[in-house]
Amino acid sequence: MYRMLFPGGREWALTLSYDDGVSTDIRLIGIMKDHGIRGTFNLNGGLMHGRPRTEGSHITRLTPDEVREVYRGMEIACHGYTHPFMEQVPSDVLVGETVLDRMALEKITGAPVRGMAYPYGTNIPEVRERLKALGIVYSRTTVSTEKFDLPEDFLAWHATCHHRNARLPELCDAFLGAASRRPRLFYLWGHSYEFDDADNWDVIERFCDRMGGKQEIWYATNMEIYHYISAYRALVSTLTGDALYNPTDTDVFLMNRKEEIVRVPAGSTLRTEE
Repeated sequence: MYRMLFPGGREWALTLSYDDGVSTDIRLIGIMKDHGIRGTFNLNGGLMHGRPRTEGSHITRLTPDEVREVYRGMEIACHGYTHPFMEQVPSDVLVGETVLDRMALEKITGAPVRGMAYPYGTNIPEVRERLKALGIVYSRTTVSTEKFDLPEDFLAWHATCHHRNARLPELCDAFLGAASRRPRLFYLWGHSYEFDDADNWDVIERFCDRMGGKQEIWYATNMEIYHYISAYRALVSTLTGDALYNPTDTDVFLMNRKEEIVRVPAGSTLRTEE
């Protein structure tokens, strides 16, 4: 009867996710902002010490004071307090790594931090269940689908691709050019220091130039996408489909069978003729 649209009635959305909280994020964020692109940066609360990322490297870990400034306008999310293999540590250590990371990041942001990217891509059911109990509502894996589907399980959220993917230009063309009856999400992930290591900043510059600045794309953080899709999934319909109730605090946009864009306001019921 209806299909989901993104805010404003858009059919496309784009988000980026970059890990580890390092000094090269400054350049990356500058490129993103130049093109109106937003995203999420996954940080290790126990490694914010301003020291080199690796021995002899000119790339440093950002300090808490730097984090406050660098990530303005972006989302800050968890990545493990000290970046452990979550599936290899005892359960109490997993709890500590998650809780301490949340606490450190929430002290910086002054707001709840409930998103995450798995250190090393760990993604097993036992870890997911424990994270859910600790208040984490989504977590990104290192799996690349090369697709634009919405996540079925936000605690096993797979990206479209890493920025090193050889098919990245082709995927951009497919995302922008293919007709679809479903909303599409392009999710890019990586580490900003990789651009320095490979001396290929032109990869992300070309990507942002190709994908940025488009009225038809919703540029969002991971958490904004989680909240919006969750609001859509929370809609309640009458059995006859003649009314929809939105119990959330987020307006939801839909396409009806007449190809009309309709908005279901937060906390309201929309009556339809269908």
